Amino acid sequence: MKNPDIAERIALVTGGGGRFGQSLCQALAARGCKVLVGDCDMVKGREAAARCGGVALGLDVTDAAMWMNVHQTARDMFGPIGLIFHCANLMEEPAAEQDALNRLWATQVGALELAEAAWGDEGVETGGVHVLFVSAAAWMPDPRRPMWSATQAAKRHWHTGKQLNSQQSPHSMLVAYDVPPKPGRLSDDREIAAATLWGLKRRTPQVFVPGGFGVKGFCRKSAY
Repeated sequence: MKNPDIAERIALVTGGGGRFGQSLCQALAARGCKVLVGDCDMVKGREAAARCGGVALGLDVTDAAMWMNVHQTARDMFGPIGLIFHCANLMEEPAAEQDALNRLWATQVGALELAEAAWGDEGVETGGVHVLFVSAAAWMPDPRRPMWSATQAAKRHWHTGKQLNSQQSPHSMLVAYDVPPKPGRLSDDREIAAATLWGLKRRTPQVFVPGGFGVKGFCRKSAY
């Protein structure tokens, strides 16, 4: 069944070759979106695109020129991008090395400003939406992983700023899942993807994905 609010829209999923990115790409395709799978690993990107009937595009979210190229390619093939889902490096356990932490911050936070600059007025004209994903660490920092917590909080504050300036820039939607990403987390990828579609359908600025309280499957059913 197609979701009338997102059917036929052009959706870019960054980190689309990752585990969660693939789940989201398939959910979007099932609802009638034209899916662009953005990933710096083209092997994974092409595999994900083949599964959802989308198009794989090389995208390092820390590279401004690649952002511009993705938008131009989308225009040439389909038209302007209408939805950007920020999933790059989303479910990865960050290493403790400084280079890895810097990369985490660049992909999770710095990339948002690059995406905004590349979208420009076109994002406003198309009613574009940035979709961000954060863990509970955005509100309750995890003392064992301070850098991870800082990136989650920074994304939440970026989203808040977008709500205050929504007339001049694309809108933003925040999807918060129940626990920091780790093996065995209560909200699985399909639940998070379904909750995302549920929020887009209802045009809500924030979605909270519960887990472990007898609600498993609710988000998936409500997305239709």
